[in-house]
Order: sequence, then structure tokens, then C-alpha cells
Amino acid sequence: MTFDINLLKPNEVSINLKLFKLYRFFHLCDLKNKTIFNINVYHLAYYIISFVVGGIVIYGLMGYVSEKEDEVIITNNILVMYCCIVYYLCLVKIITLTYKAKNIWNLLHVIRMHFLTSTQCQKHIGILQKYRKKSIKITNYISILSIITTFIWILYPLVLVLLQKEDAYKSNQRFENIFNLRYPVTISFYNNNFGIFYIMEVSIIVILLYMHVVTEVFFISLGLIFIAQFEMIKNAYENVNVELNSENTNKNKNDVNDCFDDLVSIMKDQQKLFEKLKLFHSTFKIVIVSNVVVYSWSIIILIYSSTLNLFTSSKSIPMLSIIKSVLSFGNVFILLLLLCYLLERINNIKESVHFGMYSCNWTSMNLRSRKMLLLSMQLNNANKLMIKISPRKIVNLQFFNSVMITCYNILSAMLNISSK
Repeated sequence: MTFDINLLKPNEVSINLKLFKLYRFFHLCDLKNKTIFNINVYHLAYYIISFVVGGIVIYGLMGYVSEKEDEVIITNNILVMYCCIVYYLCLVKIITLTYKAKNIWNLLHVIRMHFLTSTQCQKHIGILQKYRKKSIKITNYISILSIITTFIWILYPLVLVLLQKEDAYKSNQRFENIFNLRYPVTISFYNNNFGIFYIMEVSIIVILLYMHVVTEVFFISLGLIFIAQFEMIKNAYENVNVELNSENTNKNKNDVNDCFDDLVSIMKDQQKLFEKLKLFHSTFKIVIVSNVVVYSWSIIILIYSSTLNLFTSSKSIPMLSIIKSVLSFGNVFILLLLLCYLLERINNIKESVHFGMYSCNWTSMNLRSRKMLLLSMQLNNANKLMIKISPRKIVNLQFFNSVMITCYNILSAMLNISSK
């Protein structure tokens, strides 16, 4: 299948097509786009933007190796740490989307409403339509929440500058910025040219927002599609010979059903879906693992930062910082929860396909159909695909719980140390 972006219609795919077109996702993955020096123009733009943003981040970190005029505030250092780890994650995503664009384009075949072509699977197309509605709602909510959170991060320094301008000059402190990177410049130069440094940090957070939303929307959409299509295959196996049984109710009890052709078509769909799932795992395993690690650390950093602001100052202004941290925490928490939930559901629904095979009325099948069903069971058992952080730790809800417990323990220790 080749995607004609201009002719693609929402009812032909099981994703939030308007959102994907808005983010130019198809253009990013389509290798047939215009090229400059044999490089996709979108890929080239990503490389340039990554280079510029990386230069700003490195320049902002150079202030830590130069002499400091102002007092170092621990919450500002925490924000710098948060910026660095999120930028690392953004860099991993950019490299994956550009370097493995061909794999992603092949993976997009699975978004077709009629990707599963067998008659038995298509009878359950309503399942995919139901998950498509969920996908559109969830991806819209995630996009809106991320944009609102980013807007507050961008607006926050401007509010503080208006409220604290005179105080900052008197106390010889730098104006608050989005990430508070410590540029190797004097305080007076920084405050007098605050607008330039503010625009630099706005460019960082806008790029981080785009990469964050694009990849998360893609993961959520693909996860829901895999869940829906495995559920369709499960139901197809369960009902593979129901119609034949109803037709043969008045026949001799020795008559058996020949479901061979239906089983072959379902098994082909099943293997085709397994191939796409295998491609998804091989393409995005590093990104998913990086997501889990970075989101876990982000939860710790954001809670610790907001807690320090709450207990170390009695002023009303730090409440703005707490609101910003709480919204960011909610965003990261939801995404980590969704990621773990979707991967667990995919693992569980794959296993339920096996039970769907057992649930079908296999005793009424002929010998040839039984052998084909047995072969399908063996192939299903052979496909054990799971995203693992370590050889024993699988990314699922149990892992999410352990991450939350670990975050709580680390946060408690950090607060105890800071209070002494």
C-alpha cells in the first residue's frame, strides 16, 4: 500500500487523521518527498533544528563552568536537569523517526480499516471503529493538555518579570526564564537582553513539545490499533464455525464442518499483524525504554521542585511555579500510565487469542481443519514479543506501580536530606 496523503480519508484509517496531517507526520516518514543532497527535506529540517537547539542547551550549560555572580538556586538547577533529560529524549525520538523512516512507513499499513482482509475478521470491524473513536478522543486530549502546559511554561517567566523586575535588579539576580539555563554572561547583560534569552528558551520548549506530542500520539494510536485488531482475530477464531454449525443442526451428527479456508485466512491475518507488531518493537524499543526512564525521573524532579517551592518560601509567587509543575506532572503521569497500560493490554490480548482458538467449537471440525487450528496455536505460542527494561522486568502496569513506589522512596529521601 502506498499512501496518497491528499486522497486519504478519515473513514479509511483507524487513527486521528486530522491530527496526523496537522503534525505533518506522513511527510516526515514518506521517503518520496523532495530531497536536498539526497536527504528528505523534513529530515534535513529536523537535523538543523536539533543542531540549533542542542547548541542553545550546551551554551546554557557553559555557565556552570564559569564564575558565578549570583546565588545558585536549587530549584533552578532542577529545572535545568529536567530540560536536559527531556532534550535527550527528544533527540532519541528525532534520530529514530529520521533514521527508521522506512520502517515507520511500512508500519503505517496497519492503520487501514481493512488491514485484516479475512471475511471472519471483517465481520468484527465494529471493534476497530470503537477503538478508533477512543483513539481520536485520547490523542486530542493529550495534545490539548500538552499545549496548555507548554503555554503556561512560556507565560510563567513573563509574569515573574513583570512582578519582580525591580526586586531582581536590587538583589542582583537573573530574571526567571523557562528553564533558567545558566548562560556564561554577566547578570546585567542577561537582564538587559532578557528577551533574546527568553526567545532562545521558547524555541527549545516548542521543539520539545512538538516531538513529545507527535511521538506520543503515534504510540497511543498504534497501541489501540494493535489491541483492536488482536481482539478482532480472537473473535474471528471464536466464531469461525458458528454459521456452519447452525446450517448443519438438522444434519446427521456424524457430519463435520470444513473450516479450513476460514482458518487459513484468519491465520494469514494473524501472522501479518504479528509482523507489524514485531516491526513496531524493533523500531521503537529504544524510544519506549527511554520514555519510561525519562518520565520516571521527570516525575521525581517535578514533585521535588514543587515541594521545595512550597516549603522554602511563604510568598504567593512560587504558587505559579507549583501550578506549572503540577500540570507537567499530570501530563507525564498520564503518558507513563498510558504507555504501560497499552503495552500490557497488547500482551494480554495476544494471549487471549490463544483462548479464542480453544473457545471455538473445534470438536465439530473435520480433521484437516483441526490440524490447521493446531498449527495456528503453535504459531501463536511462537510469537512472544514484549518490551522489557531488563531480562525480568516487562513494561506493564505492575512496572508502573514499582516506578511510582521507587519515585516515592527517592523523593522521601531527597526531602529528608534537604530538610537537614
